Formats: sequence, structure tokens, C-alpha cells
Amino acid sequence: MPLSYHNQPVPAYSIWQATEKSLKYLNDQWGASPGPWGVTGHLRAWDHTPFTVGVTATGALFLRNDQLGDATTLDVTATDPLDTVAQAIADAVGGLY
Repeated sequence: MPLSYHNQPVPAYSIWQATEKSLKYLNDQWGASPGPWGVTGHLRAWDHTPFTVGVTATGALFLRNDQLGDATTLDVTATDPLDTVAQAIADAVGGLY
């Protein structure tokens, strides 16, 4: 059965905004940049390790360590507040080193 995005919740913020907001919960040696159209976000660690924040085909938010290729889905939904999603992104980083 094909995947349908009909009637799926849409957050009031972009993935890029959530990625940028996650810097609040990481130390000051982290950076963030938007992906095309803000549909992905990119983090760069103090040691220059790149991470991507995006959405899977099923609508789950993921964080991927682009250097290692390891990824995890985050336990948040599109209806969660921006701060909750940003905190989940920051919390998941440590598990991907």
C-alpha cells in the first residue's frame, strides 16, 4: 500500500528551525545550517563531525552522523513544541558518536 501524507500533522516550524534551536542545548562550539528549503537541518560538532536532521518516508524525525552513517529516529512528533523537538535532537547527538 502506498504511503499517504493526507491529513498528517504539520508542525508550525521547520526542521531547520528545530535544528537551530537545538544549539541552545548543545555547547557553544556547535554550529547549524539549513538544508535546501529548510526541510533538513545540519549540525556541525566542535570536532567538525557533520550531522543531518530530517524526516523519514514515514514521517519520523531522524538524526544521522554523516561521517559514520549511523542514524536514529527521535521519539517526537510533528505536534510536539519546538523546544521539545530541539531538546530531543540535542539529546540524541551523544548516542551517535
